Amino acid sequence: MCIAAPAQIVKIDKEANILYADFGGARQEAKMDLLPDVELGDYVLIHAGYAIEKLSEEAAKESLEAWEELLEVLEEENREMEKARSLNQ
Repeated sequence: MCIAAPAQIVKIDKEANILYADFGGARQEAKMDLLPDVELGDYVLIHAGYAIEKLSEEAAKESLEAWEELLEVLEEENREMEKARSLNQ
C-alpha cells in the first residue's frame, strides 16, 4: 500500500525534467515524466521518485488537514505511552 501526502512544487528544472516539492519543510525532487505540464505552486503526489498525480489546491489542503489531524493523534498517543512507561518504572 502506498500512502502519499501532497507536496507543493517550489522549483522546476525543465531541462532535467525534474521538479522540487515541499512536504511541510522537507524538500524532495521528482521526475516529471508523468506530469509534464505542472507549474510552480501546483500540488502533486510523489511516489518512487516520480510526480504521479496533480491535485487541486482544495484537495491538497483537505488532505494536508487530515495528515495534521493524524499526526496530532499519533503525538498524543506517544505522550500517553511515555507517561505510562514512566509510571511503570
